[in-house]
Amino acid sequence: MRSFLMIFWIFFILFYVLITLGTLQVLIHLIKTKFKIRISRIFILLSIALISTLLLLYIWPGDIRNTKNYSLYYIFNGILLLDFIFKTPLSLFFVIGRLLFKNKKRRIVYWIGLIISMSLSLVLFYGIVFGRNSLSIQKVELEFSTLPKEFDNYKIVHISDIHLGSFLHSKKLMKNVQSQIQNIKPDLILFTGDLVNNFSYELDGWDTIFNKINSTEHSFSILGNHDYGNYSNWKSESDKIENFNILTRAHSSMGFELLRNENSVISVGTDSIYIIGVENWGHPPFPQYANLKQALAGVPSNAFKILLTHDPAHWEAQIDGKKDIQLTLSGHSHGLQLGFVKAGIPFSLSYLTRKNWGGLYKSNNNYLYVNTGLGTVGIPFRIDMPAEITVISLRSSSKAN
Repeated sequence: MRSFLMIFWIFFILFYVLITLGTLQVLIHLIKTKFKIRISRIFILLSIALISTLLLLYIWPGDIRNTKNYSLYYIFNGILLLDFIFKTPLSLFFVIGRLLFKNKKRRIVYWIGLIISMSLSLVLFYGIVFGRNSLSIQKVELEFSTLPKEFDNYKIVHISDIHLGSFLHSKKLMKNVQSQIQNIKPDLILFTGDLVNNFSYELDGWDTIFNKINSTEHSFSILGNHDYGNYSNWKSESDKIENFNILTRAHSSMGFELLRNENSVISVGTDSIYIIGVENWGHPPFPQYANLKQALAGVPSNAFKILLTHDPAHWEAQIDGKKDIQLTLSGHSHGLQLGFVKAGIPFSLSYLTRKNWGGLYKSNNNYLYVNTGLGTVGIPFRIDMPAEITVISLRSSSKAN
């Protein structure tokens, strides 16, 4: 594994050097001022600084799993991606210009490349500075013949993947989430995991906002793959366990009832529905801690059931066509934090790795809804894939019967 990583980094650095040289050649060709040499030197120094920082953060001494400084990595990742987005198409146009065109036309090709590179960079910059704080409210109405009549028009707010460590100490988005949920006035709030990136200290200072979010009578939560602390090298197993215990206790102090392979009943009048929550289940290398049999213990077979499971892969692998669960709620994918709408149909590159990446899916009379999350992972950006609050209104098709 280590040798594979070394080969990867060698190719990565070589690629970076090539696109940097290609971009430099284009800039030299296009700049017609006395500052050409000075601008070229600044460009080279900035590129050296970026690759040197990459070496220090990711390659040597190679202790990224020990870091607790998310802000540093998130900011650097954003800057590095901006650099790549600018250089890669421009260097490609340099190759095209050199191979296919002569001097006069070559200059036009370079200008086209520069315009494309700058446009892509501006889109990414917008996603980092503004897009990650944008918020969408998705409204979904679902009709069930098995829904108890007392739950007709029952309103659920579904949120997921908060990743508190990704907010870079800003509460702007979550205060907006709080305000929107309070305006919605839901009957029930359901959170489908990944409260933190890794560490319990990410919870500090958030109790007030979450207690206002969870001011409704019922709020349930589950754990996501990031909540187990598996993405860090711990000094001891006891440290990891203590981190996990602090996290699980925090759900209660924030107003959630945490479901760990268990269920809870909600009653309205003489009718009731069951909320079932399982621990994380995903295809390897993601952990498989879910025990659906245990979670369903005591739930009548004819009951209306809502399942909370973090990874939608669990629904596809073990629930769809195998269990009579009317509504399953998941998150995990983030929609890769990047998407676009084509002909009214939302699309994300996340579709290349998973079929159920965001939105509503139906199989027979059962539904899956995948929320694309509130926080970010890896790079603090969202482009046409805003943070999401899902409002699900339940309808009983047997109401008139």
